Amino acid sequence: MPCLLTALPRALTLLLLALLLGACASGKPKVLSEKQYYESAQKSMRAGNFTKATEDLEALESQYPVGAYTEQAQLELVYANYRHIDYAGASAAAERFIRLHPGHPQLDYAYYIRGLADFEANRDFFSRHLPVKPYARDLDNLRDAFVNFRELLQRFPESEYAPDARARMIWIRNQFAESEIHVARLYARKKAYVSCLNRARAVVENFPGAPAVPDALALQVWAYGKLGLSDLAEQQRALLKASYPDYQGQDELTREVTDNNTRSWLNIGTFGLLGDDGR
Repeated sequence: MPCLLTALPRALTLLLLALLLGACASGKPKVLSEKQYYESAQKSMRAGNFTKATEDLEALESQYPVGAYTEQAQLELVYANYRHIDYAGASAAAERFIRLHPGHPQLDYAYYIRGLADFEANRDFFSRHLPVKPYARDLDNLRDAFVNFRELLQRFPESEYAPDARARMIWIRNQFAESEIHVARLYARKKAYVSCLNRARAVVENFPGAPAVPDALALQVWAYGKLGLSDLAEQQRALLKASYPDYQGQDELTREVTDNNTRSWLNIGTFGLLGDDGR
């Protein structure tokens, strides 16, 4: 009996140690083969689980930095991050892929997704759920997207992604023009006529063909008139009539600029939903 009592604590100690070692071993992530990681990522993407797909692709690259699936995993990580709404991660992954594989046959795809990631990054929570115009927000991400799409078109003009990239560039350019008009109107409301004029002229000179150009010409007519430069005002009026004979927005544009000087803070702060209507 004394021997049994003496051995019992030692047996319990060994048992606890074995359980502890087993717990440590079971907590260690299991390393899969390249193929298993890749197939798991594919399965997750088909199921719409882009979080798991991203984890598998990152694990594949970490465990097998040079392997049969590594290069394709790096490309698909760009897409998985994009679909995971990790636009910064998608842009960074695309940039890295472009740097590592400059001769890859799907390099145009990496350029395209990089542009899309920057394009979508401009649409934050507020812009998705509140009536905020794109041109009234920070356009830095759109500038990056424009540059990326332009590089795609320069390097791969025949790419299947070129038409969509070109269309998005036109849309971005139009937002830049609208942003200038937005600022010009702000200057007009402050009676900073020269600054208003400079912004309007910049639209005509830098964004030919944009939908905002007739508004820019109309603002020039208005600003020149306020500055007492009637000859220049008439010159721009003639250009507006000749270039856009069906343009009907001049009176409305001028009224908007003038009437906004009398809008209440409640009306301005609620985007026109409360208070006076500015008319």
